[in-house]
Amino acid sequence: MIEAVVGAPVEFESGLAALRRASGRAPVGPLAAEVEGIRRLAAAQGLVAAAPVIRAIDSALARGERGALLQGLVVILEDALAQREQGDSSSVYAAACSVRLAG
Repeated sequence: MIEAVVGAPVEFESGLAALRRASGRAPVGPLAAEVEGIRRLAAAQGLVAAAPVIRAIDSALARGERGALLQGLVVILEDALAQREQGDSSSVYAAACSVRLAG
């Protein structure tokens, strides 16, 4: 796996960039497609910390959320994808999403 110097692995950058650009105005379909691509790649690489964040993004999109809330979740997703330590830190990222959603 090729990794960026800091942050999420390089393979995720195009999907994350698309989410950052379109989170304020794009219809749900294209955003959901980007999220699904990230979900599949993260699962294939065993990045379990990203799973609760992706579920939170799915939930936010289903409610029609856009803008700052979605941007905040994308930032949390970037952090989760960059998680390189052993162990399951998914509960930490799930809690971060809960705090963000409670706003």
